[in-house]
Amino acid sequence: MITTIDILFFGFTFLLVLGIGMYAGRKESSSKDYFLGGRSLPWWGIAGSLFGTNISANHLVGMLGIGFSVGFAQSHYEFGSIPAIVLLAFVFLPLFRRKKFFTLSQFLQEKFGKETGRIYSAISLILITIQLTGALYIGARSFLPFLQNLGLQVTYNELVIWIAFTSTIYTWFGGLKSVVYTDVIQTFLILASGLVLAYLSITRPEVGGIFELFTKEESRMDGLSKMSLYLPPNHPTLPWTGALSGLFLLHTFYWNTNQYVVQRTLGGKSLREARYGILVGGLLKLTVPFFSILTGIAAYQIWSSLGETANVAPDEAFSKLVVLVVPVGYGLIGIILAGLLGAIFSSIDSMLHSAATLFTIDFYKPLIEKNGLSLSDEKEMQSGRVFLLLFSILVTIFAIVLIDPNSKKNFFIELSNQSSHFTPALLVVFLLGIFNFQIKTFTICFTILFTPILSLLSPYLYSEFAPIFIKQIFGDELNFLHRVFLVFHFAFFFLILAGYLQNKMNSNKKMFQLPLFRANFKSQSYLFTIYGFPVFLCFFFLIIGLRIQFPTSKSLLALLGLILFFLFSILMILQKKAKTQSYLSLFLKRDEWLYGILLGITFSFYLWF
Repeated sequence: MITTIDILFFGFTFLLVLGIGMYAGRKESSSKDYFLGGRSLPWWGIAGSLFGTNISANHLVGMLGIGFSVGFAQSHYEFGSIPAIVLLAFVFLPLFRRKKFFTLSQFLQEKFGKETGRIYSAISLILITIQLTGALYIGARSFLPFLQNLGLQVTYNELVIWIAFTSTIYTWFGGLKSVVYTDVIQTFLILASGLVLAYLSITRPEVGGIFELFTKEESRMDGLSKMSLYLPPNHPTLPWTGALSGLFLLHTFYWNTNQYVVQRTLGGKSLREARYGILVGGLLKLTVPFFSILTGIAAYQIWSSLGETANVAPDEAFSKLVVLVVPVGYGLIGIILAGLLGAIFSSIDSMLHSAATLFTIDFYKPLIEKNGLSLSDEKEMQSGRVFLLLFSILVTIFAIVLIDPNSKKNFFIELSNQSSHFTPALLVVFLLGIFNFQIKTFTICFTILFTPILSLLSPYLYSEFAPIFIKQIFGDELNFLHRVFLVFHFAFFFLILAGYLQNKMNSNKKMFQLPLFRANFKSQSYLFTIYGFPVFLCFFFLIIGLRIQFPTSKSLLALLGLILFFLFSILMILQKKAKTQSYLSLFLKRDEWLYGILLGITFSFYLWF
């Protein structure tokens, strides 16, 4: 199946990524260069790196598999991230950049003490370990069939080692610049490979094109259309109630308080440059459902017509689909394999680099300084590289020893489930830090450490104590997205109550006030974003409720949503116009119109599907 032209194209892209990674970081001479790219990253580098970091093999392979097994409802993982991306651009990032932080734990240390920051760093390293182990697994598993097709006697373990070794090389040498510039190339490869596979799958005779695919799914005799974005509240995988609650909280954590995502935005040339890169990265993310998840639904139609759906595991759907639909001898398989390689490397290198940053800045450097010694830039870089190497070896061992390479589960969902035990309390703490909430360090640390235990126990508590009518609505078992929503609110109200009691008992302080009114906002647009976001959520859920109640009006509601968001962003820009300023100059200097388009398109997708 794989021809010489495929091998040549794949080999060329592999050497190109490796060479640019080594070249981009050749002049890194300080810790600021190595960990933050010298704060000189352009918007296009940030956009490409954010997309490449986010769209890993877990997305390219795992999302296609979930599209095959569950359907278009998986698009909540993409559409729901857009409001969180806008929050990063206009709320979280300005605060992080103002203080010139290297790691997000430095923000928590400033707000709630050193212990809080170090607990965040430790949990972040645990999360990176989980996600990096998964990235190595899904990357090796998806690549293995193609190498075996070439007649190479390669095992899963050997392929895991090769992927880890290769991505470690250029990350070890080059730092953040190497990661960002290779991610840009890998973004193009991911988009190209995804679009090629989507076109070849959707135009197959068994599918008949995109409109025929919609028609076939809507007319299924069992009534279980895979094109529905809203699955019942008791759906075991992606209930719409969980997708619009707990999943949104996971998006907010991932895009705003996740070290290996936010780190490349901290390295931008300026706040505007970083913000523009974030918004363009958001536009790129909106393409994922249409070249990954939709392709999985087309794969379901193909294998249904062949009577083979029972013989295809979700995580194997990608490789088997390539073998089935891609014609031989045109180099198309080489393009798809290059995109798959880019998806694997672009996430692994980002996580490795951020793990090294967290260890060096938050653990090793304070330890050295505590002993009365100083750590030079050269020593900081050296310690980061040593940890990166050791960490890479550790997760490689985990991917080989702890994961079954023949698993039949949806690994993307499993990964989200495992990681979500740690995130709700951390998100609450970041939000309270944004609003300058005053509370004792011990209370914060206790909440962060206790909530994962509560999260692990919550399925049992739900099973034993939830009322019957609740189980009739949401199912007999607690979905992990509903669990995230409940645990988040437990942590939030617990800390609010603890803060209230703390302020009341301290006679030297005023009675408790909502931190929202004590925060000091310098920017009117920033203030508007803070107050406007809850209004946006209320409006969003109201319209979504109308869409679910009156599905026949979806076209009108989708168009209305797009127009309203765009007009709203235009009005925001016009309020900033100076008397002597031209309209062209105003629109070139402002970027509200871009996030108006971004939110408008996202909202219209929610209403259409």
